[in-house]
Amino acid sequence: MGEIFPGRVDFLRFLTDVHFAYQPIIRMTDLRRVGCELLVRGPLVKAFRDPEHLFAHARTLDILMETDYLIFLQAMAHRPRWECSFINILAPTVERFAPRLYEELEGVDLTQLVLEVSENLPPSGWAELAAICEPLRDRGLRLALDDVGVGGVDLEAAASLQPDLVKIDSSYVGRLGTSPEWYHRVERICRMAERIGAEVVAKGVETEDQAGALVDLGVNLAQGFLYGRPEEHNIVYY
Repeated sequence: MGEIFPGRVDFLRFLTDVHFAYQPIIRMTDLRRVGCELLVRGPLVKAFRDPEHLFAHARTLDILMETDYLIFLQAMAHRPRWECSFINILAPTVERFAPRLYEELEGVDLTQLVLEVSENLPPSGWAELAAICEPLRDRGLRLALDDVGVGGVDLEAAASLQPDLVKIDSSYVGRLGTSPEWYHRVERICRMAERIGAEVVAKGVETEDQAGALVDLGVNLAQGFLYGRPEEHNIVYY
């Protein structure tokens, strides 16, 4: 008998059971920890433990942005208060839920928060997203463009957002050293980030050789197994 997947109401209820793993982000020059990214792990149901499956089902139910926003709220509730938290949210979600976002972040120390905007161009464009985020950035919020190199993020087009950080996707970092072509691809992202005044974060750094190449390219921040695996509490899935 095939597995029965939940409808909208039950699925949204499941989201109260999502939890997070915390992956350190370090400064490569002195290996100092500067924050952590909250990586969502699905509800305590094996079918949705993988966030790709979780979001794929949300798309099937046509509640992707609702799902994304509820997970963002859960991340805010579970973020550490003693260091900077990097939390993912889709650009269209920010635009759709802007009034609620302002309310949620009222009274929060935004100097300790980075919103990682990923995947899709917001319906009104990057400039409109920048305008929505401006009041929050005035209070210290920083924006990061996530998964640059893949996922449809066009760094040139997104320059109007004026991101504080640019995160190079792990698929690019993992290919450093395999051929000059991949080195030059990463180099192009680094130079574009420099032109728009954004600091670069490298994702998925696993070897000293990758770290050395990134330092040579002027990358300051990194995350990956070389510096620490995502920290997750002992949880039993059923």
